[in-house]
Amino acid sequence: MQTLIYKSRTAFTLIELLTVIAIIGVLAAILIPTVGRVREVAQRAADASNLREIGKAAFLYAAEHQDRLPDPLMANASSGPNPPSRYFSYLTQLANAGGLDEASLYFSRLDPLYDGAPLSRVLDPADTSRGTLNADLLARIPSVNLVGGLRLSDPGTTPLAFTRGLTASGAWNTTATDNNQGAYAEGGGHVLFLGGHVQYYRRIGNHLTTSRGQPTSDLRQSIRAGGNRRIYGLDSGNGLASPDGLAPSGP
Repeated sequence: MQTLIYKSRTAFTLIELLTVIAIIGVLAAILIPTVGRVREVAQRAADASNLREIGKAAFLYAAEHQDRLPDPLMANASSGPNPPSRYFSYLTQLANAGGLDEASLYFSRLDPLYDGAPLSRVLDPADTSRGTLNADLLARIPSVNLVGGLRLSDPGTTPLAFTRGLTASGAWNTTATDNNQGAYAEGGGHVLFLGGHVQYYRRIGNHLTTSRGQPTSDLRQSIRAGGNRRIYGLDSGNGLASPDGLAPSGP
């Protein structure tokens, strides 16, 4: 009688191993971009929430200043003995009268100009007069531009803050490598309106509104001209803002 002996397999063949590697590669190619995209969307949602907090601080400021929102052109808008620009004076006003002393709210982790280092407070805690900005903040480029000199009676469609890098054409700058670079490498950004809502746009595309109800893609035209209304930002090369304020052109 012949006895049959069966040998168990203890290893993969080369073809099987290559097949498994190929499957893992395909799954990685599918999942890794998806995970990155989910993180990007989550961070943009966090950035929108930060803009809302900036808006709340501006409204608290207005409650103490006869319905006037932060205005760096005011005589008492100093941010220390040598403020670098009125943009930072705006941040000081929000910190003192709006209760917004958290510097990280002005930065996006998606911003190519953000180095990832932890951010401290807006104001220097060593200055008990609360008039000096933190040196750590002054060494950075915030991801947010701000509109000053508004009043609560201005239209709710008036922009109050927006993502850095927006140009007059309604697109965000994706080609610059300096302060004018958009905060999102692939373009797009948020706009916080005086009415309190935040909207994300890949491109503005005439979705803004002038005070007369006309559509426009130029943010300058969506803000009433006159008074102390100015647009503040460190990306002056894009033509919408400047560190010491650019006047709007809306009717």
